[in-house]
Amino acid sequence: MRLAVISDIHSNLEAFQAVMDDISKLSIDDTVSLGDNIGYGAQPEEIIENLKHYSITSVLGNHELALLDSDYLKTFGPFARKALKINKKKLSDKAIRYIATLQPFLVRYGCRFVHGMPPDIVTRYIFNESKQRIIKTITRFKQKITFVGHTHQLVIYELDQGILKKKKLLKCRLSLAKSSRYIINTGSVGQPRDSYNEAKYVIWDSDRYTIESRFVPYDHNNAAKKIKKAGIPRQYAYILKKSINEEN
Repeated sequence: MRLAVISDIHSNLEAFQAVMDDISKLSIDDTVSLGDNIGYGAQPEEIIENLKHYSITSVLGNHELALLDSDYLKTFGPFARKALKINKKKLSDKAIRYIATLQPFLVRYGCRFVHGMPPDIVTRYIFNESKQRIIKTITRFKQKITFVGHTHQLVIYELDQGILKKKKLLKCRLSLAKSSRYIINTGSVGQPRDSYNEAKYVIWDSDRYTIESRFVPYDHNNAAKKIKKAGIPRQYAYILKKSINEEN
């Protein structure tokens, strides 16, 4: 079974479409989203409609939570809060009802899926957790493999004989050890924070027991123009165009 795991689309339709085109060429059996389908970008309604069109199951992200919970929205910074308020105006009642059905975690194919920190925390960043807490957490539930988003980074945590190892998951395919436990941070489709401006996602192959990171080029300039036109803070447009090649 080959599973595509996507996360943090953030209303970026160009990035999402490019990822779905890539997935269509790779004999993928199913796709799961780790949430934050909305926010930052300019086309939240189109993303929700496409998730339903492709029958993609999604868990709840912290941006979906903030859309539904005004008290939690107050914890956002002013720019993220403004972007989400603009997103909310663009969403139909039908789309908001769909968002309200999303659950904080999912167990499927012997794996666990959660936006922030397992077993079911939507709002916490795994990179803020101590090694001791991650080790304690990773051994609490039955599933040996957990997929998380939220950080917009591609990182894999491996617990091997009580020792926690952490490494980046950049443009590679890794064989996993069946004796280890893993938390796999899947990167971001639509709002990079890693100096690579491609859309990122991962493929889990349960038969080969491998994880592969995918970097997919897309028209980030057009996505950025739409952000500016929508009145969303421009920093979310600029980050789409920033790449490691431009820095070097």
